[in-house]
Amino acid sequence: MSTLPYLLPWIMLLTAAGLAVAVKMLPLKSIPGIAVISVLSLIMLAVAIYANVVSSQQFAMVEEKNAALAEIEDWKYSHLDELTLILAQLKPPSDEEQALLKELISYGWLRQNPAITHAQQSHQARQRLMEQYQPSKPMLIKGIPTSVDGNIVNLALREIGYLVLPYREDETPEADVNIIYFGRDMELIEVKLAALTLMQAGVDLKAIKPFPKATQGNIRAVKIEWNKYYEGRKSVLPDEVEAAKAFN
Repeated sequence: MSTLPYLLPWIMLLTAAGLAVAVKMLPLKSIPGIAVISVLSLIMLAVAIYANVVSSQQFAMVEEKNAALAEIEDWKYSHLDELTLILAQLKPPSDEEQALLKELISYGWLRQNPAITHAQQSHQARQRLMEQYQPSKPMLIKGIPTSVDGNIVNLALREIGYLVLPYREDETPEADVNIIYFGRDMELIEVKLAALTLMQAGVDLKAIKPFPKATQGNIRAVKIEWNKYYEGRKSVLPDEVEAAKAFN
């Protein structure tokens, strides 16, 4: 059966050659001539129909295999991102980071420090939301500050389904941020996870708001910025983000 599609063109060619010979050698008005030409014509028609059916089946099989391969690729890259994130999180601290930790402890820092507690609570809230979350449509995000580990935050956002846009050459990366804007077509849980991903990295958010003006480019996007008008506000708390019914 696997070789039949390759033989069909040769069968049609031989049938066509036989038909041409029959038309030339046999009297067209005689019974044998009519019978031979009719049989050969029917054979050609049947072969042509069968070739079309086989081609359609092969095309459907190819499409099915391509779809299966695409699913495998999506699965591979999604799990590759997860594995890369885990490995990045398990990376042991450098000597400089250990020295910094010892220095902060020498100043009197404790694990109960509100900044540390805030980050831990943000992570716990994020984990609870991730249990009920399934990425759907693509999303864009831009503005990761230089005050966080860009590699880990990038991977954590990609885990949610965000495509992280880099800064342009003429843009200066923000050293710190305090607000995120989101597009009108963003799901509430998508916005929450973006905010909590930043907050678990130590970002002190003061506001989460929709874009003032919706455009074609920001309806499925999040923009992270620093805004002096929000700096005096109290920080957004992890439980407030998790429980929010909307952001205005």
